[in-house]
Amino acid sequence: MTSPDQPDQLGLRERKRLATRHAIQRAALQVVREQGLHGATVDEIARIADVSPRTFFNYFPSKEDAILGDAPTLDGNPEIEWFVADRGPILSGLARVVVHGSTRLLSDPELLMERRALGKRYPELGVRRMANVHRFEEELTDLALRRLRSEHPELPDDEARDRARLVALTAFAFIRHAWFAWLDHPDASPGLPDLVERAFRLGADLIASSPPTRVG
Repeated sequence: MTSPDQPDQLGLRERKRLATRHAIQRAALQVVREQGLHGATVDEIARIADVSPRTFFNYFPSKEDAILGDAPTLDGNPEIEWFVADRGPILSGLARVVVHGSTRLLSDPELLMERRALGKRYPELGVRRMANVHRFEEELTDLALRRLRSEHPELPDDEARDRARLVALTAFAFIRHAWFAWLDHPDASPGLPDLVERAFRLGADLIASSPPTRVG
């Protein structure tokens, strides 16, 4: 599955922006490795990344955000309107949205592994990381709710939200499955984005597709 975030599909200006963002993230991890989280400063991260502190803050609001990197988000995902209008299996459609938006986030296994280790070493980073995950979960829930209200307007609001939450939690189960499969063999092929897509496909195959029925 291709993504407009892939370098060969981006303009020169956007490629430079992404390269600077990536350089800041790598510099942040280097400084934390060498000086620890509490010894790391924005000035030192900027120096290593060869940018000014002002440029640093154009990309990240804090050193912690640079260390953790880009949080998963649906903002700007061009597949959203397609998903809301689609009438195929909801989880298969959500897979397309998630994989499209996560290709760049999941494209550097080395950074992912290092951030995971830092989250264990520094609990405050782990807390921040989990907050990012929960925000993304809420975004998925809200998107699933939009789809359900469009496809099944007869559903009561409470039931539609319950179903949307279940869709989001199921999607996260598939993502976690892919994550653990990748952790077992991080250097193997396929990479993590492909494993995410595969997990959604296998998971959707296990769930029979049928119109919603009233519960209770």
